[in-house]
Amino acid sequence: MGHDSQSGIRHGVGPAEAASTAPLATLIREDFERHSRSLVHPGLHALVVHRIGHWGLSQPAPVRKAVKVAHRLVNRLVIQNLYGTEIADEAVIGRRVAIGHHQAVQIPAFAVIGDGATLRSGVTIGFANAQETRREAVPHIGRDVAIGTGAVLVGPITVGDGASIGPNANVSVDVPAGATAFAPPARIFKPQPSTRTVTDASVS
Repeated sequence: MGHDSQSGIRHGVGPAEAASTAPLATLIREDFERHSRSLVHPGLHALVVHRIGHWGLSQPAPVRKAVKVAHRLVNRLVIQNLYGTEIADEAVIGRRVAIGHHQAVQIPAFAVIGDGATLRSGVTIGFANAQETRREAVPHIGRDVAIGTGAVLVGPITVGDGASIGPNANVSVDVPAGATAFAPPARIFKPQPSTRTVTDASVS
């Protein structure tokens, strides 16, 4: 099955799934390039740890077990506790994805992030129901999707290629390719005139 650019990658073998077949060194090199060739970028660190953990899932048992222990240690102590970023090793992340601002980013197991996507701080991608763990119960995000600060994407939704998710948007329905989903703008209330009355105290 091929990639459906109109509906993202849920209904076929998309770019993120294909990324899992690329050599680990290639994925990490591309992540490095995408994060401005900065070795100290926290977003790069989070992705590299994820790449190694995800790679370990497909390795023979002895290697898989060793990688799993090392991944859990570094992921818990550094990526989650220090950086505030949570990326499950079962998440499928495409090539050249950028985590521009790393704090409070959450990507659960089985979520799919397409090539060239950009995530900013406070982005939550998750299950609509905390008890739900099926692969099809989380968002599938297409190529070159930009996700703004504080956005929440939940449930079995598809975000099409080139879509934009605005800051603080709460998205639980499909977003067509090239579309924009945004939160309601702030409502400004003019200050009300004071209704306080002043009474003179009587002097006895």
